[in-house]
Amino acid sequence: MAEATIRGNQTIAYHLSGPEDAPVLLLITGLAGLKEGWFHQVAYFQKRCRILTFDNRGLGGSSLVESEATLADFAEDAVLLMDHLNIDAAHVWGVSMGGKIAQELALGWPERVDHVVLENTSAGEAHRVEGRQPSPLRAMQGADSETWLAQIVPLLFGKAYREANAKAMRAFARSRERRPPNPAAVDIQWNAYERFDSWERLPQLRHSVLCLAGAEDALCHPGNAERLAERLPMAELCIIDGGGHSVHIELPLLVNEAVAAFLGV
Repeated sequence: MAEATIRGNQTIAYHLSGPEDAPVLLLITGLAGLKEGWFHQVAYFQKRCRILTFDNRGLGGSSLVESEATLADFAEDAVLLMDHLNIDAAHVWGVSMGGKIAQELALGWPERVDHVVLENTSAGEAHRVEGRQPSPLRAMQGADSETWLAQIVPLLFGKAYREANAKAMRAFARSRERRPPNPAAVDIQWNAYERFDSWERLPQLRHSVLCLAGAEDALCHPGNAERLAERLPMAELCIIDGGGHSVHIELPLLVNEAVAAFLGV
């Protein structure tokens, strides 16, 4: 595991692979997620792109910053990591909360971003399809494996994928019970997530954007991708049939091919 030091003593755990002269693809994970969740994308893109994955602050191998933060602060973490690695600009792909961080990155540091992929995300709770409501994922803190399996896994993965990978789903639930994420870090992410609102700023985003969603996402309705695509000046819409909230894991070939075509790599 590689580690970058930013802001004096904050550390960010990251993985960088692929040809040094290839375009950079920065992958930003969702709430309480880890960089390892992009394993399908690393395997697919690493011969055609320089792939950068990292753990958000306080999770995985990254140090905890024990203070409240906005998702713009999380985006700045990514920018400082790029500075550390001498990366001028990158294609940015974010999933769920990572999609919100990607929006902040493109809006706040537009010169550091090429194309943008927003997967299963929204412009914020106040504007999302299905209205404003607390996410049931709050239940994941301190949940046992049965709660994970019965209540949380169905939000994260589509029905077809769960049924085809029942043993893996149970193993995933057990692993989350045994190795829960740092609750202080998750609280900071939740608070930043719930305060995020990009709606009024979206027309300022002048990058080419792919709004990607799983048609069966039970956590973030695919209508949110449609709403983003309508609001953004230069956006394409891609709805993946049969995919859930983790569509890049569930149907990696379909998703990777769609993103590769969008990026032109």
